[in-house]
Amino acid sequence: MKRYVFTLLLCIPFILNAQNSVQAVNAMHKVSKGETLWSISQRYNITVEELIASNPEIKENNGKIKKGSFLFIPQPSATSSAPIETNEPAPVIDMPTKKTRESARIGVLLPLEEKTERTKKVIEFYQGFLMAADSVRRQGLDMDIYTYNSGTTEAEIMDILMKPEMSSLDIIFGPVYEEQLPMTANFCRQHGIKLVLPFINSMNIIGNPNIYVVTPSNQITTTEAAALTVKLHADKNVIIIRSNDENTKGSLFTKTLSEMFMKKGNMPRIVNIDADDFTLETAMNQYKDNLILTDNNTIRTLNILVSKLNEFMRKHPAYNISLLGYPEWQSYTSTQLENFFRLDTYIYSAYFYNALSPETKAFEQSFMKNFGRAMINSQPRFAMMGFDLAYWFLHDLYIEFKGFDTQQRIIPYQNPFRFVQEADESGYNNRFVQLIHYTQTRQIETVK
Repeated sequence: MKRYVFTLLLCIPFILNAQNSVQAVNAMHKVSKGETLWSISQRYNITVEELIASNPEIKENNGKIKKGSFLFIPQPSATSSAPIETNEPAPVIDMPTKKTRESARIGVLLPLEEKTERTKKVIEFYQGFLMAADSVRRQGLDMDIYTYNSGTTEAEIMDILMKPEMSSLDIIFGPVYEEQLPMTANFCRQHGIKLVLPFINSMNIIGNPNIYVVTPSNQITTTEAAALTVKLHADKNVIIIRSNDENTKGSLFTKTLSEMFMKKGNMPRIVNIDADDFTLETAMNQYKDNLILTDNNTIRTLNILVSKLNEFMRKHPAYNISLLGYPEWQSYTSTQLENFFRLDTYIYSAYFYNALSPETKAFEQSFMKNFGRAMINSQPRFAMMGFDLAYWFLHDLYIEFKGFDTQQRIIPYQNPFRFVQEADESGYNNRFVQLIHYTQTRQIETVK
């Protein structure tokens, strides 16, 4: 099982820390001008074939490497200089406790070597994570980051947890496969280690206060979003547009929202998406603001609904309309932004990638400078997610180790958090949800 140990200095790239004189571990190498696959392989005492095997994108680029790109460096194959096997017991490495050491110990367990599209996003998450770690390091927190390729199986995660340094970690990020979670969660509880789960929200956190679930489940997001919507739009005339396609997420949200509105004495009206102009106008209220939502989160339903509402507003400009939508709709801003502004749209979401923000542009430039490429065009941006998450928890470690706080927690680039302990002795769920408001004055604001 491969291990990557990073000691953060001033900036990316990072310098390896061979701890306690153990065998050198894996590295990440930043390609310099004039370097070739052969020269890099010679530098690390590996073969060109081993280097390509650890970096499948080299094959995709027809064997070419670019200046400024990063390569994973595998451990050299066993040679004649390998240690001679004996019957002597392995030496016990004395790992200092947090009370007797200066630096924080962070573990990262991610599937970094799978050849899938998901792996590219996981690696980008990790790159954003490293940017945050570098930022906190420059504030004065010394740290060692132990990064392992987690694989996918229970056996692979067991091999990692048996490493001598694992029990002395302060916090672990990952893994991402459900079959690996029970063993990891039990290990963290036994050793008093925080366990942060970036991608999985199905873990049973009852009875384990060490667990932090980052991505809200659909049930949590629905409940929080519905409560926030009712709080903001309690007096509006609510109209639910029923699509002709079954949609689990949309059905759950409209059902939850309807029940909350009815408790406030506000009965939503129901209109089919195929209804004519007269039927839609009958459901509208000329003397109140009208809040429109649909029971389907797909782009097909969004296109039909936007077209229908634009036509209605053209014919009936006296009505005030707001549209309420789903997190997935953020993916369509490149084509729907003008419609979102025109329809005074609110989108509920646990994250928000604001491409127009100066802070977002600055982060994108920093990512490009560090890693030689732009972020993957996805919702959410995984590098920003990694940065926001790492900074949140490493900032807390800074306070724990230093005994004081030098500055307020920074405003997240994309992913705010609100961790709530669900019951005594249980873990924590991120229950943060916001409404992203595209105003008719062409402004974008968030309502929390």
